Amino acid sequence: MAATVESNSQPAQSQTASITVTTVSAPAAPNGRPAPLPGEERGPWLTFPPFPKPPPGVELIPFSAFKPAGIPLAVEPTEPGYIELDGLGIPTVTLRVHHDLTAMERRKRKRTKVGHDGLVTRTTWYEEWADGEELRRTATAIDPSIPRIDSLHQAAYDFKHGRPLHINQELAQLWDRWRLYIGLISGMQPPASRKKNAAIRDALAAMAEAPADDDDDDDEDEMPETRPPQEASVLVTNDEGADVSAIHAPLTQPKPGFTEEERQQRREYYREVRDTKIDRFLNDPETAVKIFFSGYYRDRGMIFSRKFCRDGPILLSFFLNFLLRNRVFPESEKDIRKAVAVTEQAKQELPHSFVISGVIPDDFSRGCELLFGTMTYSTVWQNAAPSSGDDDENRPNAKRQKMNGPMAPTVLQDAAGPNPIEVVTPDTMMAMEEDAKELFADANMNREQDVPAPTWGADPSETPESAPGPSWGDANAVWGAPENPNLWDTTPKANPLNEFFGPTVLPLTHTTGVVERSTRRVKAIIPPPATTPAAGQRKGKKGAVQPRTWPDPAAVERDLEARLVQVVLIPWHEWDVYDKADVTKPLILPESRGAAIREEDEVLPPSEEGASKPHNPFKDEITLLVEPSTAEKLLVGVGIEATWVQLARVDPSVPVQLETDAITKPHNEPKKHVGGPGEPAVPTKYWYMEQVLSVLPSFHTEMVPLPTTEDVFGNEA
Repeated sequence: MAATVESNSQPAQSQTASITVTTVSAPAAPNGRPAPLPGEERGPWLTFPPFPKPPPGVELIPFSAFKPAGIPLAVEPTEPGYIELDGLGIPTVTLRVHHDLTAMERRKRKRTKVGHDGLVTRTTWYEEWADGEELRRTATAIDPSIPRIDSLHQAAYDFKHGRPLHINQELAQLWDRWRLYIGLISGMQPPASRKKNAAIRDALAAMAEAPADDDDDDDEDEMPETRPPQEASVLVTNDEGADVSAIHAPLTQPKPGFTEEERQQRREYYREVRDTKIDRFLNDPETAVKIFFSGYYRDRGMIFSRKFCRDGPILLSFFLNFLLRNRVFPESEKDIRKAVAVTEQAKQELPHSFVISGVIPDDFSRGCELLFGTMTYSTVWQNAAPSSGDDDENRPNAKRQKMNGPMAPTVLQDAAGPNPIEVVTPDTMMAMEEDAKELFADANMNREQDVPAPTWGADPSETPESAPGPSWGDANAVWGAPENPNLWDTTPKANPLNEFFGPTVLPLTHTTGVVERSTRRVKAIIPPPATTPAAGQRKGKKGAVQPRTWPDPAAVERDLEARLVQVVLIPWHEWDVYDKADVTKPLILPESRGAAIREEDEVLPPSEEGASKPHNPFKDEITLLVEPSTAEKLLVGVGIEATWVQLARVDPSVPVQLETDAITKPHNEPKKHVGGPGEPAVPTKYWYMEQVLSVLPSFHTEMVPLPTTEDVFGNEA
């Protein structure tokens, strides 16, 4: 639209002026856009028609004739360098950023895979994550000028974005555990129990199946208030050990009884703990990851979960590679790559620790324990005895219930109610033991009468009066089914050693020597030699095999070497890092026989000429004998905490005596003879194991806990 102005001039003496305004409309262009004004340069408008002519050799397809063609999927695994083609054979271009799928697209997404044998299996979560993982980037480039803590927060948020962690409850809990460990969050809410979720689902299903009744509106208020399970949320608290039972309380209400100065001190403490956790990871990622998969896992009980041991290293491997791919911390990439190497070790060793725990002790060690007796007999009851410093008077916050009198029968009677009870005192137990011994003696005296023992389903009328004990029940009772002879079979069983050596003279040539409880690392695994001389023979000067006198301890040892695998174990050089450390100081048990160093700085007097060197549990290596099938499950570098028993040659001048009352002897009565049968004369390099306590990964590192609020502020924290 344009406007022109016309003016009628009057003489100078006139005080008025007449102005006329005329509006002119611009003509419209054929395409609907306004045409340029007269004199105005033509803008960048493209007008159609006329349509341009296509280039030579190009044919335009009408929309009515267009047929879409998708992307063919590879049925077999693709080779490196594979180029994806569309339905027309044209190479595709991979998008740099993967867009989030809608709910419908996620349901339609293929979650199965076809193996080489044609078997269709469900894809795991880490297989789905690996698809396109190299293309994942942060939402925005990490600014190197911002603090490292902010960079870590942004990287953790971008890493979780687009990953369906809420679908896998255990995986979400594991991710929160990692964030809690490195200081990104200060606390976490435990996930809802499976029973609660199942009850909610059952209630929803019952509501869905119930018939609808639109006329009955009066019962609306009586419907149960149920809702589907929600995603496990993270509760940010001030302390890792904070009580999460009051999570529904208003978080804005401060804890009563604290002044503003005390609150400020706690805020500074919480901020210091958070910074310490983050600096522990940023300054040394390798050590932080080692502690997380060893000390932290054991302290939180996660080491006993097969899912956590399998998924934890895989999850951290994805996160650490995400940091490297996006160059979040370019100055620490070398240390982060070392941490990635630790996760690769953890992928193998943590799940494999369950396999190792299931095969040790093997049949050889169990056979030696049956042959020589257990070497941990006295230590079990010794460790269970309370110390003098553990009295309730010495504990300020002891919550034990004190009772006046031996057993306080009135308290027991109140707990039992009107039902009659019988208090079993130590005197009653001793009387019961005496009755059992008399019954056992009478049974031995009347054994020549060949009175059949009563069975579970025998008829009481058919039981002879001279039977050693009452019948278990009559034949008409519910439990009158024929008894399984193997269920309560207490007859002697064959020693597992017979499967390896057959009739052997090992009990006559060897006995137990030094007994040590410690944590040792697997240094080497030596298989048995291919060919060895037969047991009981030795080579002559020219290679001829000559017979030897029997029994020969050297021949027995050669037989052990020929049939078993030798596992070389070295001491774990770090122990008692703190009061609750997993690796403790090596200990020589009371059942030990032979010269041994009990303290690390102990200096023994010079031994006699020809005497064996004292065993040093802090420095010496030992050779463990195991079955070949067990040795296949062991890994070099893993740690094993157990009781190690040395084999020693028997002194032939001392006759071997057995304790016949070892079975009927009370537990608190000491043994008359220490160690196995026979007296040890010459210690050997061969050992067997008892009482395996733990299996540790090769990278095990103790976690020294940070000071808690109780340590800093006292019991009122």
